[in-house]
Amino acid sequence: MKTRIIVAAVAIPVLLAVIFLLPPWAFGILLGAVSALCAVEFMMATRVDTNPRIIGYAAVSAFLIPLVQSFPGISMGGLFVALLLLIALFVEAILAYDTDRAIPFSFVGLTFFAGGVIPLLLGTLAVLRAIPEGMLFGDFGSGGLFFDGRVYVLIPIAIAFISDAGGYFAGFFFGQRKLIEKISPKKTIEGSLGGFAAALAFMLIYCLVMILAFGAEYNLLAAALYAIFGSTVTQLGDLAFSMIKREYGKKDFGSLIPGHGGMLDRFDSMILLAPFITVLVFWLPVFLQG
Repeated sequence: MKTRIIVAAVAIPVLLAVIFLLPPWAFGILLGAVSALCAVEFMMATRVDTNPRIIGYAAVSAFLIPLVQSFPGISMGGLFVALLLLIALFVEAILAYDTDRAIPFSFVGLTFFAGGVIPLLLGTLAVLRAIPEGMLFGDFGSGGLFFDGRVYVLIPIAIAFISDAGGYFAGFFFGQRKLIEKISPKKTIEGSLGGFAAALAFMLIYCLVMILAFGAEYNLLAAALYAIFGSTVTQLGDLAFSMIKREYGKKDFGSLIPGHGGMLDRFDSMILLAPFITVLVFWLPVFLQG
């Protein structure tokens, strides 16, 4: 526990500095580096690590996708980068077909998931960060202006980390009943409930801060939905990647981050949550300028 707290105490200020003090493309570079590491860890864990060139394709694609998504005018370019990765993988597989260098289709699928799908999903955080202040919200019947994207990108990041921390400490102190023991032996029902409570507390406090400090127009129902469904998706993401680790006989995806495992072990819960919250922000904003 001590190591986890020390790592968080160092990493969180760095992350906040990149979000608040640097331009959106700097956050895109950070997300790209995270995505590239996650892609490599995923490929090695699933044993798609026999061809360095294939790993290189996935790592470069994973780095570029969030970076491209951090530029509002070309955010769809992330899909184009993912398409180029898929084309490159099929070319490699076709050229190597029926040789001793043959690439099974399962490798193509796993590599595309690592280098294309994971960064596209994580890269939605860059889309949120790139929201310009004053952008009009009104396509769905009600008017209003968005705040700067820094306000919104904090929501999925905080929900993921706070829900995870709330679940960890609730499970550590009160955990008795196992949640899904075969997939994640340490997770408990009490820990899961602690994650929900922590996410809900954060959203209510964040609403209060935005109202008092910035006079925000707010939607408390949306805040509750962000917290409840956000914590649900966070925990599902964590369980999904735990299931993948169990299938391939891995305890962790890596050992890069002391006390946490690999980069993917730290960001697995964010992979499903980031696009989920991004959709909610554009469809049902919890804050708009007053």
